[in-house]
Order: sequence, then C-alpha cells, then structure tokens
Amino acid sequence: MNPQALAAALLATAALAPQADAFQMTKKAIKNQGIFGIKVANTDMAFYGRADAILSISFQEYTTGSFIVAEVVIDMKDSNQQLRIYSARPPGSADIANRANRASSANSQNRGLDPKDASKLPIPSQLASIESKVNNIVSGSTGDIVVKTYPTTTHAKTVEMVVLTKAELQQLYSKMITLYTGFEVEAVDGASVEGSNGATTATTATGATATKIKINQIGGVLFTLE
Repeated sequence: MNPQALAAALLATAALAPQADAFQMTKKAIKNQGIFGIKVANTDMAFYGRADAILSISFQEYTTGSFIVAEVVIDMKDSNQQLRIYSARPPGSADIANRANRASSANSQNRGLDPKDASKLPIPSQLASIESKVNNIVSGSTGDIVVKTYPTTTHAKTVEMVVLTKAELQQLYSKMITLYTGFEVEAVDGASVEGSNGATTATTATGATATKIKINQIGGVLFTLE
C-alpha cells in the first residue's frame, strides 16, 4: 500500500476512535468521607481505600522495549498491596522528537551554549493526530484488560488498572497530588441537583447536571477514568 493510501485508511479508521478523555472527580459520591475511590468507566475495575492511609502517589514513564508505559502508583499504609494505574502505547514520532530535542539541548548546554537556542525537531501535526487516533483504536480494543506476566512485569501484591491515555493519568496524578498536599481543586458535587441556585454546573458521566465545588481533601472523592 502506498503512503497516500495508508494515510487515507488510517484517517478513515481514526474516526472510530475515542476523541475525548472522560476523567472526572466527584465529591460526596462516597458516603463515608474518609474513603476515596478510583474506577475505570464501563469496566469492573475499581479501587477503594482510606484517604488517610495514602503514603505516596507517584508518576513515572518507562519503556518495555515494545511499548512506552505511563504509570501512576499509589502506596497505602499497613497494606502489602500497591495500586498501579497505567497506559501503554507504541513509541511514536512525538516520543522520538522529544528525546531528540532533549539530547540537542543537553549537547548545547555541555558546549557552553544556551540550550534554548538548540535546534528543535518539529512534530507534523497531521502525523501526530493520526498516530494518536490509531493508538486509541489499538489500545481501545484491549483497554480494559490488564496483562500480567509473572514474575517479569509485576508481582502478586499489586492491584492494576489500565486506561486508554497518558493524558488521563496525568490528570489523575495532578489532581490527586494537589489534594494530597492540601491545595484546592474543582470537583463535581455528587450531592447537588440540576439547576441549583444558578451555581456553576457540570455534566456527570451519567448525563446528569451537578454543581461544581472547591475541595482540598481526597476523602469522599470518586475519581473516574475512561
């Protein structure tokens, strides 16, 4: 297949791919305000734990050789289980360009030059868009299946969830770290009703309209990922 035909086929197929992340935070979705939850929409994957038992929340990205894995890890106090939430994707042009640009900047700095003046490798927007949509299709076909290869990739004391995109993991990590360190973020008020006093509203995953509120605690929050 020539390049033009391949691009056309990919674009046609990409129309079937998910176009938006479904990350959402809902306060008061859990009656016990000392508990937090994380679930993946339209799957059976879920985790609930005590908010005051969170020891650490981390984000990392690494390669397995065939895939680039983005991962959020949550460690819980007095538990021998570790929660891992990850997304895997094949390396693409954006990854190659990013690493090349970082190497170029480091090389300039080592030579005593301003790294900001280093040449940057551009990422063609159309190519990046096609790659993103095709990767969504590939990951979407097995997006709710965690693959464990004992003992190479994991161990028995991990609870694992897989999500479609790195972007959603970054949203989850950013919001959780903000709350974990005591700062405010905006969340959907799970106890609100449609049209309450003209307050700021948001559409929930079920299509209902709810008020958005400021919160600074993880307890009582349900984090929903696609």
